[in-house]
Amino acid sequence: QEYGIGIVPAHVIMDGKDYPDTEIDMGMLYARLEEKENLPTTSGATIGQFLQGYQEMSQRAEAILVITLTSAYSTTYGAAVQAREIVHEKLPNTTIEVIDSRTVAAAQLLIVLQAAKTAAQGKSFQEVTRVANDMILRVNDLSTRDTLFYLDKGGLVYEAGSWAEAELKSTFRAILKVDASTQGITKPVARAKTKTQIMNKMVDIAKEKVRGKKLHASIVHTNVPDQAEQLRKMILSQFQCDEFYVTEALGATAAKNGRGLIHFG
Repeated sequence: QEYGIGIVPAHVIMDGKDYPDTEIDMGMLYARLEEKENLPTTSGATIGQFLQGYQEMSQRAEAILVITLTSAYSTTYGAAVQAREIVHEKLPNTTIEVIDSRTVAAAQLLIVLQAAKTAAQGKSFQEVTRVANDMILRVNDLSTRDTLFYLDKGGLVYEAGSWAEAELKSTFRAILKVDASTQGITKPVARAKTKTQIMNKMVDIAKEKVRGKKLHASIVHTNVPDQAEQLRKMILSQFQCDEFYVTEALGATAAKNGRGLIHFG
């Protein structure tokens, strides 16, 4: 709200009812996910939602920058682009740019916030867009979850498919990566027996990337605030952080991953 950031929500479909993922009862959603049967599904934001969003935002902005999650995960990017083409003649004085972040969750949050801060400084729309595209190439998103079951069921496990199969026969946990370096798809990075070991590996990977520089960090989790806090403390003990955000994921992310997801961007 501080930076005028709007959210065009994805959708969670459960028992035939469509819920915007910003409005669904998260307790009800997690309870259903625990059953591992009759699982909820998800769908991206629609063209109609973006048309409405563009109309509303054009009342208070001369230019609109849309930064979507990776197009490999959702139809949201395509919907945003199609809506822009449809609304072009109706809003001739509004510039609309749509960017595929090629990432998700924690890293996407950092991209959006940096672009918004640049805009708040009075920079040109061209500069704001340049900053967003530069951030896409710089951010990394590492994630771990209690199980790959939900990601596999949703068809989003990609190159970690063999790990999802092996998980059924062992107790290891995986670190997955989704960002520009993986072309926006899921790639396996490392694995270990416990969540704490996995978090230590995440910190080690970040050390290799940052190499002594200050860190801009974020954590997005699905209903595991204690684990998110544990990782936050581990990161703060190893890095100087210019900014650090911790937040709980919205409904669609929870539906795709189940309880126990932690994204570190």
